[in-house]
Amino acid sequence: MTKIAAVVLAAGASTRMGQPKQLLTFRGKTLVEHVAREALLAEFEPVVVVVGAGAEAVRAAVANLPVAIVENEQWESGMGTSISAGVRASPGCDGVAILLVDQPLVTAAHLREMRGSFCGDIVAARYNERLGVPAIFPKRLFGALTELQGHEGARSLLRSPDENVIAFDLPEAGLDVDTPGDWRAVSSA
Repeated sequence: MTKIAAVVLAAGASTRMGQPKQLLTFRGKTLVEHVAREALLAEFEPVVVVVGAGAEAVRAAVANLPVAIVENEQWESGMGTSISAGVRASPGCDGVAILLVDQPLVTAAHLREMRGSFCGDIVAARYNERLGVPAIFPKRLFGALTELQGHEGARSLLRSPDENVIAFDLPEAGLDVDTPGDWRAVSSA
């Protein structure tokens, strides 16, 4: 069986939200715990949670789960450094899935279906007429992923003319949590 890690990005400061969104409660669990559980249910291994801002509280929120915790000391530099840290903690895998804590409507069933589409090319969610995360990247791109910096994340790889990207329709990923208004919309979904 293909071994695919999941990297859950939970290091941001949530400045637009005004409080750590990783710790907001969704269906009885914090967002970080919810997304980590969905990744585990989708049989990703290992599940790596990257922490940064509020690291101790985020760490405590997933302490009861069989996940690896990686602290990104450069989290303020942007998402690229968190992806890099998570991928470096996933050696020996055939691929890595990048997941965000602020997309709680993405389920284990969606993630399992994405895994089933993975055959050595990038598999990326398609929503709001664009490609984005969650996305699964093959091992051959681990070097490029570990070199990411700044706030763009892996978008450059998704847009690369050199890469074949399999689009996975996932409108649920389009509803993410960045502001209190977003949170109200997700909470009522």
